[in-house]
Amino acid sequence: MFIHRLLFASIFIVYCLRTLTNGATLPDDEVEALRSISRTLGKTDWNFSIEPCSGGDSWLDQPTVDYYYVNNVTCDCSFNNNTICHVTHILLKSQNLSGTLPPNLASLSYLQQIDLTRNYLNGTIPTEWGSSMRLVSISLFGNRLTGSIPVELANLRNLTSLILDNNGLSGALPAALGNLSKIERLHLSSNKFTGEIPEMLARLTSLKEFRISDNNFTGQIPDFIFRNWTNLEEIYMEGSGLSGPIPSINATLLNLTYIIISDLNGAETNFTQPLIDASLPKFNRLVLRSCNLVGEIPDTFEIFTTIKILDLSFNRLSGIIPESLSTLENLNYLFLNGNNFTGSVPQWILNTNEKMDLSYNNFNNTGGSGCQISNTVNLFASIARVNNSGIVPCLRSQINCAAEPLHFVRINCGGGEITVNGITYEADNDQAGPSTFYQSTNWAFSSTGIFLGDDRADDILNLKSSVLSSNGGDELYTDARVSPSSLTYYAFCLANATYNVSLHFAEIQFTNGETYSSLGKRMFDIYIQGERVKQDFNIIEAAGGAGLSRVERFNANVTDGTLEIHFRWAGKGTTSIPERGIYGPLISGISIFNP
Repeated sequence: MFIHRLLFASIFIVYCLRTLTNGATLPDDEVEALRSISRTLGKTDWNFSIEPCSGGDSWLDQPTVDYYYVNNVTCDCSFNNNTICHVTHILLKSQNLSGTLPPNLASLSYLQQIDLTRNYLNGTIPTEWGSSMRLVSISLFGNRLTGSIPVELANLRNLTSLILDNNGLSGALPAALGNLSKIERLHLSSNKFTGEIPEMLARLTSLKEFRISDNNFTGQIPDFIFRNWTNLEEIYMEGSGLSGPIPSINATLLNLTYIIISDLNGAETNFTQPLIDASLPKFNRLVLRSCNLVGEIPDTFEIFTTIKILDLSFNRLSGIIPESLSTLENLNYLFLNGNNFTGSVPQWILNTNEKMDLSYNNFNNTGGSGCQISNTVNLFASIARVNNSGIVPCLRSQINCAAEPLHFVRINCGGGEITVNGITYEADNDQAGPSTFYQSTNWAFSSTGIFLGDDRADDILNLKSSVLSSNGGDELYTDARVSPSSLTYYAFCLANATYNVSLHFAEIQFTNGETYSSLGKRMFDIYIQGERVKQDFNIIEAAGGAGLSRVERFNANVTDGTLEIHFRWAGKGTTSIPERGIYGPLISGISIFNP
C-alpha cells in the first residue's frame, strides 16, 4: 500500500512541477552537477543535449513492465517568474547502476529527495551529504554500500525518511541520529550494524516506522521504543541480535499497526503479564516468533478486535488456549506452533475456516482423527509422544506400516516424480499454504507461515526455475519448495538403522552477475532429528553462486521408525530482493538411504 501511495505522490509531484517548465531552464551549475552525478553513479543514458527539466527523453520515463523501475528527474520551475528551474527530486530505481554515491549532492541546493533503490552501487555514504540541508528523503535500499552511517547525516534536520536496508553497512549507529527531529521512517534492516541502540534515539518522537531486522545489534530492546515513540506505526525487529525481555507497550500508541519481532536472545518475557493493557484501534499484526515467551496467553487478548495476524510460534507458552481468542472476528491467521500448550484444542479452532497452525504442542486431545482439519488447521505433532518416540499420534490411524520396513525415501521437493541417474524421486507438488500438513506414502511435510508484505493473495510455495530447466542433468534442481517460516519433512515406517541423508539445494530466486537481483541473501537453519546441524545456512555461499547445485550430507540414527528434517527461518537474510517476499527455507530434493 505504501508503494502505491508513493508512486501516486511521485506522479503528482512530477505533474505539478512539470506544468511550470515552459521556457524555464536549469542553471549551468546544476547541469554540471548532474553531469558529475551521472558519471559517479554510472548513469550513462541522460541526454544532456536537451533541457533536463523538460521532461524529455531519458529524464522522465514512463512506467515499464518492471514494477520497481523508476527514472525521474523532477524540477521546480517556479523561480524568477517561472524562468529558472531547480532540481528537487532524483529517482533512479531498479536500474542496476554500478558506480558509487556522488559526494556533490549539495551542489543541487534545492534537492529534496534522492532515491537509488535496487541498484548495484558500492562504496560508502559520502559525509558531504550532511550539507544537503533541504533533503527530506534518502533511499539507498538494495545496493552494495559498506562503511558506517556518517554522523553528518544528523545535520539533515528536515529529513523524514532514511532508507538504508539491504546493504553491507556496519558499525554502531551514531547517537547523533537522535537529532533528526522530523524523521518518520528509519529502515536499517539487512546490514551488519553492531552495538546497542543509542539512548539518544528516544528523542525521535516523530518516528512512524522502525526496521532493524537481520543485524548484529547487542543489548536489550530499549524501553523507549514503546514508551517515547508515540507516533509509532510499524516495528520490524526479526533476527536483529537484540535480547529480551520485550518492554511493555504504551497504551497511547494509537497508530500502532504492526509489531514484528523474532528470534530474540537473552531473558524470558512472561507473557502472562499483558504487554499491552489497552485496545489499540489500528493494531493489525502481532508477530512474536521465537522470543522466549513463557507463561500463558492472557484473556485480555480479546481487546485486540482489529488484529488479523497473530504469530506466537516457537516459544514456550503453556496452559490452554483461551476462549477469548475466539472473539477476534478479524483474525485470519493464527500461528501457535512450537509451544507447550495442553488441554484440548478448542472447538472454535476445529470449526474455523481461517488458517491456524497448532503443530508441535502438547495437547491431550485434538478432537480429530488426522493431522489436518478442513485444509486450514495444522495439527501435526500437536499431541506429545510418549518419550518423544514413535509415529506422531495424528498419523497412527492413517497408516499401516508394512511388515518389511523401508530403507530409503527420495523426494523431489516442489516438483513431480522424476528419475535421475536411474533413481526415482517421488512427487511433492502439493500447493501448500500457511498452515499445511500433506501426507504421501511413507513421508509427509508440514509447512507454516505467510510472506509478509508481498501483496499476494496466496503465497507461491512451489518454485520452478526456467534457467535450470533448460540445462540437462539439473532436473532435481529445477523445482523447489519454499516456506515463509518453518518446513518439516517427516519420514515413517523406516527400518531402525543409521541413514545417509542428502539434502539437495540450488538457489533459483536470485541471479548471478552485476545486478541487484544478485544481492539477495537467503539464510535458514537446518535440524535433523531435533538437532541443529546448520545455522544461518546460505545456499549461494555453499554452492558458489545462484543456480548451482549443492548437496549437504549428514548421518542420522533412526530408532523408532521415523526421521524428521526441519528447516526454519530465524529472521536472517534479505526479505525484499529482488522483490518483496523472497526469503525462508528452500529445498530442492531429499534422499534418505540406509546403505
